[in-house]
Amino acid sequence: MKKWLVGIVIAIVALVAGVYLWSAQNGRQQHSASRANTASSKSTTESSKQHKMLVVYYSNSGTTESAAKTIQKKTGADIIKLQMSPDYPSDYSKLTVVAKRQIDRNQHPKILNNIDFSKYSTIFLGFPTWYHRPPMFINTFFEKYDLKGKTVVPFTTSMSSSIAVSRPYLKKMTANKQIVLQTGFRANETSTITKYLKQHNFTK
Repeated sequence: MKKWLVGIVIAIVALVAGVYLWSAQNGRQQHSASRANTASSKSTTESSKQHKMLVVYYSNSGTTESAAKTIQKKTGADIIKLQMSPDYPSDYSKLTVVAKRQIDRNQHPKILNNIDFSKYSTIFLGFPTWYHRPPMFINTFFEKYDLKGKTVVPFTTSMSSSIAVSRPYLKKMTANKQIVLQTGFRANETSTITKYLKQHNFTK
């Protein structure tokens, strides 16, 4: 009789111990999974921050603005329009006079925006092509903002000039600034924009 009782007690103790061990092990597994998920989420967030993109542009007639918004839509980037002081004339004939005078006199017009680039890794820089080169405010852009370590993707709108005419000027402006200057593209057509963004894995 006593042996029978001892057997029951031993069985109960073994059952309780088994339940306890299973519970402890399951808890450790859940905790490990939770930590892994947290680490993965943190890594994804940090990666997202590291690869955040910004579209910065100036547009006088609206053509470059349209291209900039297309890029923003396809990449999910933030977007900012540059503000000049004084702004360029809306009348095209007057604008060309001002643009040519700035080139001839090597004038770098003032940009009003205060932009925090610290959270961005890739900058799409949009501008119209005037007199077969970037406008003089692009000089100001690279002088005003610290883009060290950033990737800059230039895009331009022009009915006659490709981005190639702007590259020598852009290379000179970014020399010794530790900027990764991409080839860039002419953004007059949505198909061209889409093709470039897909080829370089910028689409969302």
